Amino acid sequence: MSRTEVFNGGAFSPFWWHDKETCYHNKFRVTLDHEVDSELLRKAWDKTKRVYPLIDWIPDIKDGNVIFYKEDGDNAPVRSKSPVLPGTKETAGRVFGLTYFENTVTMNAYHSIVDGGGINMIFSTLIYFYLAAYTGHSDQMPPVMIKEGRDPAEYFIPLSSVDRGDFERQSLITYPKRKGMFIDLSMCPDDAGNIDIARIKVPVDQFIKSCKSIGANPSAMLAVLMAKAAYILHPDRSGDLAFVLTMSARGAFGIQESIANCSANLLIPVEYGDIMGEDIGAAAAKIRAVIDYQRQQDYLKTLTDFYETYDWILAKRYAFLTYIGKLDIGDNTKHIKAFEMTDDSTDSIYMMELNGEFVISFQFGKVTETYMKTIMDILSEFGIESEIETEPYHIIKDAAVAVCAEKGTVHK
Repeated sequence: MSRTEVFNGGAFSPFWWHDKETCYHNKFRVTLDHEVDSELLRKAWDKTKRVYPLIDWIPDIKDGNVIFYKEDGDNAPVRSKSPVLPGTKETAGRVFGLTYFENTVTMNAYHSIVDGGGINMIFSTLIYFYLAAYTGHSDQMPPVMIKEGRDPAEYFIPLSSVDRGDFERQSLITYPKRKGMFIDLSMCPDDAGNIDIARIKVPVDQFIKSCKSIGANPSAMLAVLMAKAAYILHPDRSGDLAFVLTMSARGAFGIQESIANCSANLLIPVEYGDIMGEDIGAAAAKIRAVIDYQRQQDYLKTLTDFYETYDWILAKRYAFLTYIGKLDIGDNTKHIKAFEMTDDSTDSIYMMELNGEFVISFQFGKVTETYMKTIMDILSEFGIESEIETEPYHIIKDAAVAVCAEKGTVHK
């Protein structure tokens, strides 16, 4: 089998070893309004690989760097109810997997190569091409990348490879105190190792109106909701909480088109008196100010330097909060009926906008349903209607071989 070195992707990420072991890789899944046309999906996938050729190469570690190789083999879409494990025979050794089943399309990938933002870019291009072929309608100005022939150095740019230049170092946000801080130890897989997830939908206009009424933005509102839920579910606890807001640092570093791992973890300390006091607007404003401070370009550069020196892992975090933004592939977005992003965590909440609604996913292991229902009650107090899109269920593990079944059950 022929193998040719084609690209040096820079220093490898420690996520690499985790990617080799986990059966829950980062993945995006959409539910469409029709059964997937396998031939059109295959053609869309081939076009996507011309836009992002790197996804059809095989990475390996050499002298501390991730090196990409061209190798024989065909990483075709796989009909499977379960996502297939990236980096295996089913994906021809590639670390991006694409599966479809009935009306769903799923992409998963190594987190050491791409983060959620990177998968979103690639996946959006794929679904754009597929739906354009399916409907016969293309956008005059597509909101996704469709340019072919780019050098991989134009779209695979890890933060570690960027020259940060001169900048003013900022003071890092830290815990005001550790004593009394708590986490929920029930956020864990069940005894069989299964991780539960559930989703609700809320109208975007209602959510944004409520945000504005208390001076929050969507990310700050997620922190408010999670903090209130934590204190309600633990009435005997009044210690501080800490949340991690994951965001893309692409804009701060001028690498908006990079699919590489460009995430930054921002710390949101929360105090009981602020959240459970009379003035929730003051609490929201405090949280938003902390978030805005950390979104500054100089802060993100300071934080990245810190990561690269200490490989920092935040201790005592209560949950990860991720506001992904809007899933928009143009006019054909209306053919997407549901969206899901999952990984292997049991302390995460994700929110994405789709067709005028925010889809909020709760991935809290054994207590997923408890948090979902508690936050739905809190949303109601804010005047925000919510609807359960999917009841809690086990996230489907990645499989070494395709798992097919007879038709009959449509994924929801």
